[in-house]
Amino acid sequence: MSYSIDDIKKGDMLWVELKGPDQNYGYGEVVKVWIDEKTDIAFFDFHCLVNGGFRSGRIDQIIEKPNARMISKYQEARRDFAEAMKNWK
Repeated sequence: MSYSIDDIKKGDMLWVELKGPDQNYGYGEVVKVWIDEKTDIAFFDFHCLVNGGFRSGRIDQIIEKPNARMISKYQEARRDFAEAMKNWK
């Protein structure tokens, strides 16, 4: 499925292909949707729950169905976060 800027809303949880982080994908909650004026490419900003950090993803690179490796890495990141929060005082 091809998404447009009108399909993506603040609060949506999305998987997306990324370049640069340890994993070549990310998953998180959309914070903002915008269009780059120079390239006319639609993006969304989100807090990545796999790699950490605030990132931008291209709407045309949204991953419709994550594979088992991606889901496993997300679950591992969530477990690591939960463990860190237990030990934080």
